[in-house]
Amino acid sequence: MKPLLSESDSRRIAAAVAEAEEKSGGEIATAVIAESDDYGFRELVFALIVGFIVFTAAALMDSRMEAFFSALYWDFNPRLLPFIYSWIALFSGALAYFLSQIPGVDRLIIPKKVMAAAVQARARRHFMEAGVHDTLDHTGILIFVSLLERRVELIADRGINEKVDPETWTGIVNRMISKISAGKITEAIVEAVKECGDILAQKVERRQNDTNELGNAPEELESGS
Repeated sequence: MKPLLSESDSRRIAAAVAEAEEKSGGEIATAVIAESDDYGFRELVFALIVGFIVFTAAALMDSRMEAFFSALYWDFNPRLLPFIYSWIALFSGALAYFLSQIPGVDRLIIPKKVMAAAVQARARRHFMEAGVHDTLDHTGILIFVSLLERRVELIADRGINEKVDPETWTGIVNRMISKISAGKITEAIVEAVKECGDILAQKVERRQNDTNELGNAPEELESGS
């Protein structure tokens, strides 16, 4: 699997996290995933719908299709038309399924609400699996980026979330999405880390015996896992 971030980008993000965490007792985790769901079932449904539409369109032009093939073949048997329609529909459906593997096409055929729900669910799952929910003072923050969907989830644990206006997180997420849409993934994450670090510095006092409870490097997650 091709890395989503280069080594230099990962080091840059890790350095930003380390610097941000020096200011407070909070913890910041970052994660990037190519897609939060494989959307295979919906892609298959899309292909079937395309195949059905093509079959129906061909059947509605039955007389024209018969005239076309009769002009090509003198001994053409009209009874073959249903089989021809089926093959055309099958080819069209297969082509539609192939095209649906392209991220840009996926974003067109998958409803935004479905993608949003998939990213949110995957982010919350990672929030638990990565232990962001289990820091000493419950002051962990997860910055989760899902590239196919071009969505960001920023999840703060209760120790910090109850002290911060939800609109603060919304603003950070919106600025990240703007940069990610322009292809500036690393810059988006680094700036978000810095902003979260400033918030943590204001809201969470650093302990004298503070330790780094979460890794600083961004995690690259496997799609569908």
